Amino acid sequence: MQPEQLKVSDIDLLFREDADAGEYLLHRDVFRDEQVFELEMKYIFERNWVFVGLESQAPNPNDYYTSWVGRQPIVVMRDADGELGAYINSCTHKGARIVHHRKGNAKQFVCSYHGWAFNTAGECVYIKDKESG
Repeated sequence: MQPEQLKVSDIDLLFREDADAGEYLLHRDVFRDEQVFELEMKYIFERNWVFVGLESQAPNPNDYYTSWVGRQPIVVMRDADGELGAYINSCTHKGARIVHHRKGNAKQFVCSYHGWAFNTAGECVYIKDKESG
């Protein structure tokens, strides 16, 4: 497919279905075409609920693990009260990655860029040099 020509309605051109014969074929562009990838990001990963893991992956208070939803880095955390939450793994100040390990247990995370700290409920609990302006 030509990237500049691909539309959502063109996706049907990439599939061949013959239910009577039990054939369901995908064109190889489904796996390698940049425009198909962009459409998947836009209409699947950026607009829908996405499964990010099992509750058992963070069984204890302050457990966490990181993953991706499309192009977005996320962190799934169980807070001190035992509630699960999923957050963009990015500081709200300058966008730097906050959690750098694949999984673990921590009561808070500190952004290495300016030192802002966040608890496992996703709340900013400390802003370095806030008192000095």
